[in-house]
Amino acid sequence: MPQVPIQERLSSVRLLLLDGPMGRELARRGVSIDAVDWSAGALLSSPETIAEIHPDYVSAGAELVTANTFRTTERSLGKVGGGCRAGDLTRFAVEMTKQEVSGDVWVAGSQALLEDRYRPDLKPSEGELEREHMQMAEYLADAGVDVILAETHPTIREAVAVARAA
Repeated sequence: MPQVPIQERLSSVRLLLLDGPMGRELARRGVSIDAVDWSAGALLSSPETIAEIHPDYVSAGAELVTANTFRTTERSLGKVGGGCRAGDLTRFAVEMTKQEVSGDVWVAGSQALLEDRYRPDLKPSEGELEREHMQMAEYLADAGVDVILAETHPTIREAVAVARAA
């Protein structure tokens, strides 16, 4: 883990290099990616490939790598029969990332959209957004991420729910 807290690093330097995509990189390396759980399924089917990707991004200069938590929510995993494993898979993804990177590299937890389509009419209610994003933020914080990375939120309503949760 880095010696300097990420808040201090961000206040002292204007640039912080993040890693690249996990799902696309898994697919490039031959791992099957499901549209429902995206790259989360690879935590069970191909953890060794995930373990190779993080150090590759660090070797390329990434100072912050993102744990493979993009679709480890209860909602996403519930669609493939694994909703009850959301907390465990989130923790596993973060722990794996921490094991595979060292030195001055921070670990982010991805907090992604709850549904699999970019259509606001398919989004959950405000109450569901608040509750489910709070649960995911708690999973990520409990797992020990340095920062929560809110990504791919197609509506302001969902982005606000994530910001409140984080």
